[in-house]
Amino acid sequence: MSKNIEIKNTYTELFYDLAKRSFEASWKSLQEICSYDISHYIDDADVMSLFIQNVIAHISNHFDRFTSLEGNNGSITEVNFEEVAERLVRHSWEFCDKSYTQ
Repeated sequence: MSKNIEIKNTYTELFYDLAKRSFEASWKSLQEICSYDISHYIDDADVMSLFIQNVIAHISNHFDRFTSLEGNNGSITEVNFEEVAERLVRHSWEFCDKSYTQ
């Protein structure tokens, strides 16, 4: 009998944590700036793809600085960007569902 051992990449986890917070802050800022409800954009793959790409680019460009500010160190070359993007897509649905009800 074999065990499934999940090996977590700490750099990917660290990057995802930063990206998730950046996503939430950016989405809230965008909602405040717009004079209309932007929740329908969550269904627009083109908009969300660009939004997530911008979040990932922002964190990538400042990864060393962000991690050092939080008392960590990170290696951008060890980050699994596909996993981060996939998790941000899933998070966007959860986050926006919560913001609809608030």
